[in-house]
Amino acid sequence: MGINLRYGPMDWNYKTNSYEFGGADITNIGNFNVNPYGGADYYVDGNVRDADAETTSDTSSWDKPYKVLSTAIAASNKSIALSANRWWARRNRIFVCGDQEITESLTNLPEKCDIIGMGFDVESMPRITGQHTQAAGGGGYGYGTRFFNCGFMGSSTGATFKFVTNNMAIEFYGCKFWPNAAGQTHCIHLDDDNRGFKMIGCQIYEHAGYIGTGIFAEAIEMKGTGQHDMIIKDNYIRASVGIAIDAGTQGYNGIIDNNNFHVTTLAIDDESDLWMIVNNKAYSAVTTTTAATYVEVYDVNVKMAFNNYLSAGDCTNARFPLIDETGT
Repeated sequence: MGINLRYGPMDWNYKTNSYEFGGADITNIGNFNVNPYGGADYYVDGNVRDADAETTSDTSSWDKPYKVLSTAIAASNKSIALSANRWWARRNRIFVCGDQEITESLTNLPEKCDIIGMGFDVESMPRITGQHTQAAGGGGYGYGTRFFNCGFMGSSTGATFKFVTNNMAIEFYGCKFWPNAAGQTHCIHLDDDNRGFKMIGCQIYEHAGYIGTGIFAEAIEMKGTGQHDMIIKDNYIRASVGIAIDAGTQGYNGIIDNNNFHVTTLAIDDESDLWMIVNNKAYSAVTTTTAATYVEVYDVNVKMAFNNYLSAGDCTNARFPLIDETGT
C-alpha cells in the first residue's frame, strides 16, 4: 500500500502533506524504502503495548517500535556520533505516531535528524504533550533537527519550546501548536545564538477550551544575540503578541513573510529593526491606531517592510507601510 510521498531537497510540502522535489520516491508504508540521506530510520508508536515495544535495541521498526520519542532520539544521536559510522554529514529520520499517548518533555533533540509525524490524533499527525527545553548546543545535540507534520500541546505555563543557546538550524514544517490553557507564556522561545531557525507552514492556535484567554502571551520570542539567517513564513499565528524580537538580537538575514496574525496587540514587534517584513496580514484587537504608522500593530523598521495589511478597531484592510510617493 503506497502513500505517494517524495523526499528530497525541498522536503515537506505542507500544502499537500507530502515530500516532493527530487530525491527518492517513498511509496511503501511498511519500510519507507531506504533513507535517501544515507542515515538510519527509527519508529515510534505511542499506542504500542509495553510488551511489544522495543526497549533495548538501537534499531526499531513498525512491528517493534519505540514507545517514547526520547528513546528514538537517543538511538539516533548515538548512530550519528559513532566514529565507526562516520555519519557526521548524514541525516537520520524518526517516524512517529500516537493517539493522545505521547506525553514527554524533550531535553535533547536529535542531531541532523528529521522527526516526521504520521497517523492521527485530532489532526492527521501525532500530538506530543510537554514542555521542551533544549540546552546549549555544541555537544552534539540541537543541531539540524527538523520537525515535519507534528503537533505539540503545552503542559505548563512556560514555553512549549525553549532553545537556550547555540541550537543551530532548528526547523518546523507543517506543524501545529496548542497552548496548555490560559496563561502560557510562549510557543517558541529563542534565548541566544539560535541561527538558522525556520518555521514554515505552521499553525499556532488558541486553546478551544479557553477561548479568549487560551493564547500564548508571545507566540515567538527572540532574545540574546546572534539570531541570524531565520525564516518565519506562511504561518497562522494566534497570540497576544505574534512575534517579539529584542533590540540586540543582531537578526541579520531574517525574513517574516506571508504570515496571518490574529493578535490582541502587536503582530510583529521588531526592536532590532533588522528584519524584512513582507506580505503579512494581521487582525489586532487594539481599538485605536496611528493612521500614519500603525505602530500599535507593526512596530518594525518601515524601510524594510513591504506590502503588509492590517485590520483593527478603527481600520479595515489598511496597507502597511503607506505608499510613499514623495521619493524621500
